[in-house]
Amino acid sequence: MSRYRRHVIYPTVGTVLLVLGELLCAGPLRAVCAQTSALRPGESVGQWRLVLDGKRAEWPDTVATTSPRRVQAVGRRLLRHLRRKGHYYAALDSVSVDTSGARSKVRFYARRGPRVRVGALRLEGDSAVPATDLRTLMKTDEGALLRPDQLEADIQRLLDRYEEAGHPLAQIRVAETRLVKGNPPTLRVGLRIDEGPALWLRRVEGPDDARTTPELLAHLAGVEEGQSLRDYDPDVIRRRLQEHDLFDKVGLPQLRVVDDGGAVLRIPIDEASPGAFDAVLGYLPPSQARASGQLVGSGHLLLKHLFGGGRTAEFTLDRRPGQTSIVNVSIADPYLLGLPLRVAGRFRGEQRDSTYGKRIYELEGGYRLGNGLELTATLSRESVRPGPTGTQIRGAQQQIPRATTLFYGVGVRYRQLDRSQNPRRGLSLNVQLSRGRKERRLRRVSASGDTTRVADSFRQERLHGRARAYLPLFDRQVFVVGGDGSVLRSRDHDRSDLFRLGGATSLRGYDEDRFLGNVVARGLFEYRLQLDRASYAHAFFDLGYAARPALDAATGTEGWHPGYGLGMKLQTALGRISATYALNPGVQSPADGRVHLGLSVGL
Repeated sequence: MSRYRRHVIYPTVGTVLLVLGELLCAGPLRAVCAQTSALRPGESVGQWRLVLDGKRAEWPDTVATTSPRRVQAVGRRLLRHLRRKGHYYAALDSVSVDTSGARSKVRFYARRGPRVRVGALRLEGDSAVPATDLRTLMKTDEGALLRPDQLEADIQRLLDRYEEAGHPLAQIRVAETRLVKGNPPTLRVGLRIDEGPALWLRRVEGPDDARTTPELLAHLAGVEEGQSLRDYDPDVIRRRLQEHDLFDKVGLPQLRVVDDGGAVLRIPIDEASPGAFDAVLGYLPPSQARASGQLVGSGHLLLKHLFGGGRTAEFTLDRRPGQTSIVNVSIADPYLLGLPLRVAGRFRGEQRDSTYGKRIYELEGGYRLGNGLELTATLSRESVRPGPTGTQIRGAQQQIPRATTLFYGVGVRYRQLDRSQNPRRGLSLNVQLSRGRKERRLRRVSASGDTTRVADSFRQERLHGRARAYLPLFDRQVFVVGGDGSVLRSRDHDRSDLFRLGGATSLRGYDEDRFLGNVVARGLFEYRLQLDRASYAHAFFDLGYAARPALDAATGTEGWHPGYGLGMKLQTALGRISATYALNPGVQSPADGRVHLGLSVGL
């Protein structure tokens, strides 16, 4: 059984050619470096100079200088620099040492010599990949100037091609380098290809104590057991796994090969915590609707990676202003039956004091097409039941009708971020369009003053969208721009149908659920200073819009609502701490700002 090493070139082209140059010019180097005895012990060198072919030349930046007693080492570095440029006949004629001043001066006199061109270039052992394909990939041509860096890049391309053909263990050896004297001299190069076995993946393994199943690891890594290992790249596999928040750290995958060509891929991973509890507490200052300040908040319990398959379960309890409570429960399997298929079930219960209660049951499915793109479909049932206040008649009809709506919809998601937490670069997008029929029953006052019970039904259409773009500015500085929006199209509108805007997760300078409308939107602009991979401080500006249709006896309204503030998210030993302070143009003093504090603790 052998361990996989990617892209082996032995010995390297640069090593072979530099050794060749040493053999050609080792004698002159030893002779000229004997002159370093003119230096006094402990003396420092003030200046290093270079004369090439009788002309003054700039000292190469890549040639490091050293102590005055190591002039011979500097000379060897200088020769290596010239040979890497293709001057394999480069030689040092002499070295002069000037000790007349306070600091010694050393000057090297060198000759470049003729540049070597490529003579015959032979490839041996190329059976799995046609020789014509290999020649096409190479930029090094016979008769061209010999450039070791280009030749090594050519060999890397050849090895990549063998990986595509299912031979990731291929090796290329420099089998022949023969110098042919002439004007100019040429170098005959022979490359021998050891293709190695055609590998297939026997199984995928993780650490012995890992919760993640081997099937999920294989799926996330983009490999399939029993199939040929084509395009195998451990760096790509590692990058794919690091994009998921299931893992805190991913090591470089290791490949073990047995004699029959079967391979075992072992991926070292450190898994993230199996869950988290988040608590958010907000303070709303006194306002026209409240004589005193009020505390609001929410608790969120997340269980993730259940049974090692990436499944999640969430429970959220949200306390809003007034006597409003919201409960959210969801369960999701992102890799159903090992397929790129996500299935999620959700329940949302909302109680608005004694006005109405709303229940939503939703089933969502998503199919991943690759490169962060996912197509989604949703089916939901929503029911509204009025409370004592909601059954009262306002204007000409009951304030909150008894209603049931069945929605179905489609959407698209796109997510391409450099990391899941605190991204520095990337884009995320989520758009959902749904359509349904609402059936309702209510009491209505006729023109004659009689109260009658009526029932009707009509179609409704909804559009939800969310987008974020992360743009790096300078070191650890990121600009975030995005928006959220919802639109409802309907023949008639009820208060229970409308969207709400405002609070810690939307328009941060205002109370939770401050605005109501059938069209709501928010533009987001943030400047972030990243403190580490999970922490940052930020300044933000929100611009909200809400348009509300005429309801009951109230006329329709619309308006723009800006908000701004500061915040931070810090990863600590206790957990992730977040804080925001936000204002809007209507506040009387800075003491009226909205403050939200959050703590997320791993389980």
